[in-house]
Amino acid sequence: MLTIRRIYQKNYPKGKQVYYQYTSEKYYEIHMETSHNGWNISLTEEVFEAPVKKNLKEEIFDPYKEGSEVYVSEMNGEETGIIVIQHMKWNNTLLIHDLYVDKQFKRKGIGSTFIKMAKKRARELGVRMIVLETQSSNFPAIQFYLKNGFQLIGLNVNSYSNEDIKKKEIRIEMGCLIENHN
Repeated sequence: MLTIRRIYQKNYPKGKQVYYQYTSEKYYEIHMETSHNGWNISLTEEVFEAPVKKNLKEEIFDPYKEGSEVYVSEMNGEETGIIVIQHMKWNNTLLIHDLYVDKQFKRKGIGSTFIKMAKKRARELGVRMIVLETQSSNFPAIQFYLKNGFQLIGLNVNSYSNEDIKKKEIRIEMGCLIENHN
């Protein structure tokens, strides 16, 4: 049985690291064109020449996440995933800093359970929207978020480096409006 519980930084004096992994066969190619009266921007689904594999390490209790709520999922006493959310009072949104499900537990509904929990928490806090960031190269994550009610709300073509477009890894902002917010 899957359980979700909140954890606290004070219980992890040496920190808590998570290793993110994903493999993507597809990505979204950005097309940007300047015209005399504006810009035309589109994202088109494309296929990598060879699947891209990413391995990232993240400190869950990084100082920039101060004030966040951290939840872990467990199945039979084994940690299966983690979500880090933060109420951003300045614009009344709920930011998902991190959402990770261990590779061996993917496709078992854990990620969707985290999203449902985040939506419930968003309604409790009275926020207007849940927001998050992913990359144009993380096609599986984008599909997961679309399936769970998120939409494209923005992008940044130089967030990670000056070569993001060339690397096919631009920052994608996604959001999910919360009905009946205060």
